[in-house]
Amino acid sequence: MPDMPETRVAVIGAGPAGLVTARELLRRGCEVSVFEAGQGPGGIWVPDGRSALYDSLRTNLPRDVMAFSDYTFDSRGGGDNKWPRFPHHSAVLQYLENFARHFGLTSHIRCNEAVEVLERHGHGWRLQTATTTEFADAVAVCTGHYDLERKPELPGLAHFRGRLVHSKSYRQPEPFRNRRVACWGTSASGFDISTEIASVADHVYWCGNLFSERTALGPTRTGAPSPAGFNEKGQLLLTDGPVDIDTFMYCTGYQYQFPFLESLIREDLLSVVDNRVSPLYRDIVRPGIPTLGFIGLPFLVVPFPLFELQAKWFSAQLTGEFSLPDAETQLAWCADRLAAREREGRLPRHTHQLGETQFEYCEQLADECGLESLPDWLRLSWQDVGGARQQDPANFREATLPVRGPTVC
Repeated sequence: MPDMPETRVAVIGAGPAGLVTARELLRRGCEVSVFEAGQGPGGIWVPDGRSALYDSLRTNLPRDVMAFSDYTFDSRGGGDNKWPRFPHHSAVLQYLENFARHFGLTSHIRCNEAVEVLERHGHGWRLQTATTTEFADAVAVCTGHYDLERKPELPGLAHFRGRLVHSKSYRQPEPFRNRRVACWGTSASGFDISTEIASVADHVYWCGNLFSERTALGPTRTGAPSPAGFNEKGQLLLTDGPVDIDTFMYCTGYQYQFPFLESLIREDLLSVVDNRVSPLYRDIVRPGIPTLGFIGLPFLVVPFPLFELQAKWFSAQLTGEFSLPDAETQLAWCADRLAAREREGRLPRHTHQLGETQFEYCEQLADECGLESLPDWLRLSWQDVGGARQQDPANFREATLPVRGPTVC
């Protein structure tokens, strides 16, 4: 690697992961350029045509849990004490924009410059956008995973003559007034959207693995297991019989997408299959290529704090603060991890789902790079929210939960 002041690092994406990665690299003396396809920082929190933000969306984690370690989500940092603890999505964007300004990142962000090609160039990297070619010693991929819609196959779909949509395009319930709608997917967005649509629709069938049988959830909403497909009449096939619908909405998440990495995939250096990106040591670096890092792949986590620790780990190894094991050891770790996932019966698309194991994961990263792991209060607060959501999924954002961290709520 070149000396620290000469290390040129390209960060792809100016969302939360890209911003905190750029900050950590700049703190270590690197020369940083952030390539952002959109018009400004914020990533998925920017309400443009690429985002999945519906009008009423509020965070499903409290802002004290979402804050970066040294930038509180209140009036002393990048937020406002008056904001609700589970703020509207516009507040998260404001926090991230304030973060970018506060830490001098805006001058490093090259907006409207999507990276189209990333390939190896000697000991470094070549990046190509629509307008320019750039070279870097290292690259951090921070593009997130809420872009390409995931639409699992359904038998008989060709028989359905109604409207097919994905939750990414949903903004408000009014277009679904007096409709008969099926929402497939029982994650947070599926819950929120099916609840909103049920307030105006004739009926909503909320389908997914959360249910083992058809369950009444209210006068206009029914829970049901995942559909089996459509029959020749275009009716949706539920476990206990067909139902007539005129709108089918996929609330089935997103596909990890890195079209600019095609050359690495062709060289068999990386594989991106069914949302599994491999091989990646510690879910971050390609074994044997420590200059290529992925920040922000894990999900079902406390995102901003975990991304921050990943960014510190990647930038610290990049600038020589600690050394990674040899490539063979890294590859063995990757193989062992995937084997453990398969023994647990996890689907490939759940490879990067951490949940409760995120805290053990963060301790590993912190131990390796000589930093403190996520604080205990963060784990407790994350558990508080999980318990409140399980007890009352419709109103958990209004629950009175302990405030354990430094953010004023």
